[in-house]
Amino acid sequence: MKKNIIVLSMSTLGEKIYPYNFVYKENDKTGEKYYSQLEPISRMILEREGSLDKIIILATKSTQKEQEFILDPNGKNEKRTCSAIDFYKERMELKNEEKIKIVDVEEKEFTPAISKVVEMIRSLYAEKKSENELKLWIDTQGGFRNITLVMNAIISLLKTDNIEPDGIYSVNFNSKAELQPIIDQTETYKIFQFVSGINEFSRYGRAEQLEDYYDSISPENTPKVIRKMKDITEAIQMCNMIEFENYLKDLRKLVKERDTSEKNLLNIFWKQIENDYGQLLEESCTGLDIVEWFYKKKFYQQAITYIEAKLPQEWVERGILSYKVSKNRLNDLKKCLKKEWAKDENTIIDGIGIRCFKWKSIKESSKDANEFNDCSKLRNARNDGYKTLKRKWSVKNTYNNKTKVIWSTILIKEGINADTVMDMILLYKLLKNERNKFNHMSDKNDRADQLLLGKVIRLFIECGREVYGD
Repeated sequence: MKKNIIVLSMSTLGEKIYPYNFVYKENDKTGEKYYSQLEPISRMILEREGSLDKIIILATKSTQKEQEFILDPNGKNEKRTCSAIDFYKERMELKNEEKIKIVDVEEKEFTPAISKVVEMIRSLYAEKKSENELKLWIDTQGGFRNITLVMNAIISLLKTDNIEPDGIYSVNFNSKAELQPIIDQTETYKIFQFVSGINEFSRYGRAEQLEDYYDSISPENTPKVIRKMKDITEAIQMCNMIEFENYLKDLRKLVKERDTSEKNLLNIFWKQIENDYGQLLEESCTGLDIVEWFYKKKFYQQAITYIEAKLPQEWVERGILSYKVSKNRLNDLKKCLKKEWAKDENTIIDGIGIRCFKWKSIKESSKDANEFNDCSKLRNARNDGYKTLKRKWSVKNTYNNKTKVIWSTILIKEGINADTVMDMILLYKLLKNERNKFNHMSDKNDRADQLLLGKVIRLFIECGREVYGD
């Protein structure tokens, strides 16, 4: 059995109420007479769908108050006294009061009314029997100035419960026209969903709402660039940096191939999307650019994961650091550490961190958050193994009662401040250790809070920018 719910906002009555004819069927040249402003859409649902089982009316005090008016001044010229609510009930021949739910609303404070309407609809869907089908209809014709915002808020909140209107309607009213057509505004209201999607992307880097908007209109025509943005979002959520980089390459290609001449919603907002991705859309994008984008979105776990996984290799590829070490000895060390899978560059950088810095984690009793305000206090982390420009380092690990030691010559590129490079490596070490705590869900009170972690990532980016020469 199908049941229909309609949500509408009552309008006050004028001093004189004239009859008009509304139409909703194609080729209807006569229409149906109506007096109450809220009649047309309710009548259409009743006639077209076969029933009107629950009517939720947002009503201000003035629409519930009796008032005098003249009905059909040019015809019956009848003097009447009743409220707008009662006049609507009369015109719709509503005798079963259980069908009607009046929700008090104030124009200056409509949040409680939004909450009540949403809870009513949620309850109706929760109580729905399996054999019943519920359909939700929205009438946007009546009400006060901000009713569009109210209805949009109701629609948005219900969407979180996967409850979406089956139709949103209004009357294209023209007092001089013979017929007043009912128009379907469902697609128009979906623009709010698109704008919400843009805001969600700008704040959190997520593209789900944008994809939902296009899928709700025509899934087969959802732009490829939106699909790829969604792929990037999912890769970020899963901390899958390989897929993230591959999808980012695909996105760059799609961006270059996009037709920007068409005046559609995506093109209108595209500049905002481009500005948000920024350097990530350029072929010259570096790992540090990606880390900074994660940081701005507060994807801190993803930022430190990317730093550990990708940055040491980038430093070597850019020539910031170079090293000389026996490949066999390095492989022997990784085997001793049970880290045969580790990249050579990461093993080298890890060794520098162990050899040159005494700090082991961001949060230690011996230091406070102020030590990460700028790079000047990072020198407190240096130990006797710290040197600049050219150095040797050793890593000692005991395994099966044996100590493994390898030596390597580390060179820092000419023209780059060696101390800043070493500060960057220190922060890398601290952030890597923090990432390990995230991955192992450490329950010790030794993890940096969000504020402190963000501060350290920001300082890492600042050091990196100086080293990269940006």
